[in-house]
Amino acid sequence: MKRILYSGGGVVTGDQVADAILEYASELARQESSDTLDVPSINDAGQLVHTQLLLGPASQFIVEEVETPIEDPVDPELVDKIRERTSHLQAPKPVASSNTSDYPDLDEPTEVPDPPLA
Repeated sequence: MKRILYSGGGVVTGDQVADAILEYASELARQESSDTLDVPSINDAGQLVHTQLLLGPASQFIVEEVETPIEDPVDPELVDKIRERTSHLQAPKPVASSNTSDYPDLDEPTEVPDPPLA
């Protein structure tokens, strides 16, 4: 499990959830945007609770691994949702075409037209 420390508080949650939150918070900061998340966490009494986190450009987190006898709070749907939100904020990644006729043949000489005379 991991503890996310922020402005005087902390949340203990599963590794995958914490990692997805950090990546999302980083991308939100790049976009100067914010969002709230409802995440599964373990309170001081060792009970599973849900905690709301506000993520934004000014969010500053420290993440540390913690050992607890309690099982990791796992929420694959939440992790998928966070990763999807993160990918929507990121710039699209270029994809090469499989059709090589889309590319010019750089080995053949190219004719450059004479500039018009004024």
